[in-house]
Amino acid sequence: MIALALSQAIATAYATIWALYLLVFLAAAGMRNPHARVNKRTTELLSPTLAIIVPAHNMAHVIAQCVDSLLRCHYPQDHVTIYVVADHCTDDTAACAEAAGATVLTRQDGPQGKTYTLAWSIDTLTQRSITPDLYVITDATVQVDPHFLAALAEGWQQGEDIITSCATVSPANRKWYARCLGLMLVHRNLQGWCRERLGLSAWLEGRGMAYSRDYIQRFGWHLALPTGLQSSHPTEDWRHGVRIVEQGYRVAFAPTATVVTPLRNSLVAATQQGARWERGRLINAGTHALRLLYHGLKQRELIKVCAALDAIQPPVALLGALTIVLALSAMWFPSVGWLGLWAFVPFVLTGVYGLIVAARGHREGIHFVTVFWAPIYIVWRCISFVLAWVFLDRLGHLGQLKKPNRRLT
Repeated sequence: MIALALSQAIATAYATIWALYLLVFLAAAGMRNPHARVNKRTTELLSPTLAIIVPAHNMAHVIAQCVDSLLRCHYPQDHVTIYVVADHCTDDTAACAEAAGATVLTRQDGPQGKTYTLAWSIDTLTQRSITPDLYVITDATVQVDPHFLAALAEGWQQGEDIITSCATVSPANRKWYARCLGLMLVHRNLQGWCRERLGLSAWLEGRGMAYSRDYIQRFGWHLALPTGLQSSHPTEDWRHGVRIVEQGYRVAFAPTATVVTPLRNSLVAATQQGARWERGRLINAGTHALRLLYHGLKQRELIKVCAALDAIQPPVALLGALTIVLALSAMWFPSVGWLGLWAFVPFVLTGVYGLIVAARGHREGIHFVTVFWAPIYIVWRCISFVLAWVFLDRLGHLGQLKKPNRRLT
């Protein structure tokens, strides 16, 4: 019984700390005025020039809609060039993109994948002496809000070097797991809003983001490329976001730079993607994030400490699962005394945060009934977590990612 009480106390303390971590940012951001930017760019440009890079592998069925949404943005079209990068395509992606009004770059050599494609694209544009004020990157599957480009440009004008977007799930995808993942995006956007209001660094949203020419000229896409253990997973956004802060930058959050994503259309594809996300998250947490946390504590830089903790914190679904287990254990083993009551604390805190996210999601078009799918969603995400470490390699889903890195061409 002593061992049970001790295990429960440790698990409860862990869950309580992370549940409070989520709520503290909300409280602090709500009580504080937005941080004032002091490094506004001294330029006469009302609208910076934009190079929009859209990596696309066999996206003929959606690329035209993506390009069209970018062209419909409220932004001077003579300041915008859209580059669709047909990466190892075997369909009509290039033809469809060109017909929609984009400039097509064709890539057939080197390793496949978004990270390598972006590195190649930036190098190619540099070799062609194309150096815009702002490099905008979107996924081929998204459609953007008409104010998307203007919101990113405003961040640049305010002195930001990296700006991330606000992703929402497409209302067309009515599947239960898509709506639940939509609440996950609401959670990320809510935390991004908090960090922006507090002057901290937000999480990178790879579906839509922008980088200044100054940053690209200094680092290119080097900080996003795999290194060491991280060569085995595709979640470059986790890694890139941590390494950006390590180099003294921050990721600004633009709440009005909205991208609409359909997410995955099948449960199998969504599960495979979730497993890759969790694998990448944990590898990044055990490498770059721990290093950033050490340097942040040593240098007493809050922005680095918080960015590291963001990368280390457990996924909300896993946190929710842990709090449920703790609450059930307190009911099953009531003899542990007051420690059993303490086990309900993280459950209540996580539940409160979940309701806040659900309420915000409801305002964004995700019906509140989605909350009732939470138990199934938690089980599903936990399965993804297990798959990431036990079965994924055996099923061969990472076979391509496991190949040795080849020279970029």
